[in-house]
Amino acid sequence: MNLKSFVIDLANSYFQKGLGSKFFLGFTCGIPFLLRLAILDIWLKDCGLSNSAIGFFTIIQWPYILKFLWAPFIEKFDFPILSKILKGRKKGWAVASQLLLFVGILGMATSSPDSNLYRLLFFASIVAFADGCQDVSIYACQWDRIPARMYGPTAGVFVLGYRLGLFFSKSLTLYIAHFFNWNYAYGIMAFSVFLCTIFILRMPEPLSNVKEDKNSKIIPNSSLRNIIKNTILNCLLDPFKKFLKNQNWMKFISIIMLYRTGDILFQKMSKLFYIDLGFSILDIANVVQVFGSIATLLGSIIGGYFIKKIGLIKSMFYFAIIHGISCYLCYILLAVIENNLPMLYLSVFIEHGANGAIATAFVAFLYCISDKKYIATQYALLWAFYGISSMFFRSISGILADFLGWMYFFFLIPFTFIPSLLILYSLKKDKILDKLQCTT
Repeated sequence: MNLKSFVIDLANSYFQKGLGSKFFLGFTCGIPFLLRLAILDIWLKDCGLSNSAIGFFTIIQWPYILKFLWAPFIEKFDFPILSKILKGRKKGWAVASQLLLFVGILGMATSSPDSNLYRLLFFASIVAFADGCQDVSIYACQWDRIPARMYGPTAGVFVLGYRLGLFFSKSLTLYIAHFFNWNYAYGIMAFSVFLCTIFILRMPEPLSNVKEDKNSKIIPNSSLRNIIKNTILNCLLDPFKKFLKNQNWMKFISIIMLYRTGDILFQKMSKLFYIDLGFSILDIANVVQVFGSIATLLGSIIGGYFIKKIGLIKSMFYFAIIHGISCYLCYILLAVIENNLPMLYLSVFIEHGANGAIATAFVAFLYCISDKKYIATQYALLWAFYGISSMFFRSISGILADFLGWMYFFFLIPFTFIPSLLILYSLKKDKILDKLQCTT
């Protein structure tokens, strides 16, 4: 295939009806994510906290990880007043989540690591809770009306929008923090989240949800206790039991928990690494947030295309190898030569490009192994396994970086991909995802 044919085929894969709305949903979900993670880490580092302390504070993300516990209620019940006004269950929950995100980020804007650190962390945990609710309410809309052959491009478009949301929040926040202060930066981002409600209001209610509402029956004598009990049994335990019936469920969970280990370790410490090398917040904003985001977008688009062309498992396998070897060799070299702007550009381009491809493949993988009958709850449940793994590795990342030093820290990371590569190889050999109709 020549370059012209590749570009045409790539464009045809993405210019499909219905994919545009997935982009805006991704953008909306992307804005709050780093405000409670990487950007908050830079704020804490800028105020003199240690790498170990910053890594440990990842534990405040627990409300986001446990979103599967309230996902059944988001799937089965309207949000009071809002769902009726907006004529959509998911819309009601999504708008409520946006309002709570606004309150949480505004609360962070009125706090400071110097004078009221625990107040700041408290509001960050509120943002994590609201972010989880938003993800659950939007997720069913993300894959609505999408055939199996378009899982890769759909994940690519969603990740593209998501990464642009990340880019918007992190670059704007860092620039404002550099020229003004952190509190003003978070205040601006709170209003930016509030404005994204426009995308939510234009979001169509999922077809499955509309059908369920038409067929639903109200049991007049049901007590609140019975309603909650039945909801937990039918909407939380049933999706989990259904997942456990798959004979490969342990392999799936292992992939979820291990596939992005190296990526998690690096992403948590990367900004702190740049600061230790002597790069300013403005350098990080220019190179990492702007240039790196462009590389991530390219990686997401190309990743989605290759998932469609060569299959999900093979793509995940190759993406992990590229990310584990090529990317981190660059950072080992950067750790040696230290403050070198051209080398930072090269390292960021390679790492962020591979990161975009890996994220796209990971999202497509989660959808492939989720039961479509319980899509939002089961996805949230599977994401919880990733969240537990992510929180653990993020929390120890600072300890590893302080104990090993940057050179050996980056040398360790490629080896973290080996367990997931072995499991992926066994899935590919047995053609497991072919049986789940997750490939072209």
